[in-house]
Amino acid sequence: MKYHFILNPVAGRGKAYRAIKYIRNLLREKDLNHEFSITNAPGDATKLAYESKNFFDTIVAIGGDGTVNEVMNGLVNSNTKLGVIPLGSGNDFARSLKVSNKIDKAIDIILNEKIIYCDVGKVKTKNINTQDKPISERFFINGIGIGFDATVALESQKIKLIRGIPLYMVAVMKALLKYRTPKFYLKLDNFITKSKYFLIAIGNGQSSGGGFKLTPEAKLNDSKFDVCYVEDIGLLKIFKMLPSSIKGTHKRFKEVHYTKAENIEVTSQNNFVVHVDGEIIGTQVNSIEISLIPKKLKVIYSSEY
Repeated sequence: MKYHFILNPVAGRGKAYRAIKYIRNLLREKDLNHEFSITNAPGDATKLAYESKNFFDTIVAIGGDGTVNEVMNGLVNSNTKLGVIPLGSGNDFARSLKVSNKIDKAIDIILNEKIIYCDVGKVKTKNINTQDKPISERFFINGIGIGFDATVALESQKIKLIRGIPLYMVAVMKALLKYRTPKFYLKLDNFITKSKYFLIAIGNGQSSGGGFKLTPEAKLNDSKFDVCYVEDIGLLKIFKMLPSSIKGTHKRFKEVHYTKAENIEVTSQNNFVVHVDGEIIGTQVNSIEISLIPKKLKVIYSSEY
């Protein structure tokens, strides 16, 4: 078996960079037939994965959800397996796979090679106010956030030093000070609704934002997205919902709507923010189209899944 390990040195506020020597020593100890690459700029991981996918059995993303997203965008339409060593700030996709955040255990999971055929999403965004051509078209594997969820992701990128739930809780507070709820046109397969929605979360995996279980019933291989959309709510209700959204029990609130869909369209006359697998792909978006490609990618998961 041949492995290509692709590490993003800025993942996890530099956590991945600090682990380089340790990871390389582990790989040498295990005498793996492998190549080890370090990215230098956004987009590098996609390019490295795409150019090497026909020469390796497994390509491993070392970093966070953004690194996983880049690597998987290079692997779509190939037979190459995707592995993950989670060293990012959120690690939500690895959490869905039950992959350990301990490096040695994550490597053992990769070598064990239990495979899930994972659904993949395709997203296209554009700004209808300027009649531009689509400004973004890419694949995703964990989930998409629109509105407040994405605004939190945007704020989290500005925060240094802390990671995980504490990072995103600080980002939530900062986002609350500036967020204004847009009115959305939302189409979920054949169902259409128009209203102000505080957030719209589309999940292939169960969590986003470092552990917020907005789509707790999602499965990576059920050929459906889980969709959670929340009516416009006040500050008091937001603070009541926050603990529930971490536990995945927020469906009990009447303002929370939860369903499944394969094809999704979201449009607004107001600009809104969108994150894809935790990375911001637009802050001036007016229209987004999302479609599901079932069982598109071979992914290595833990036996605890």
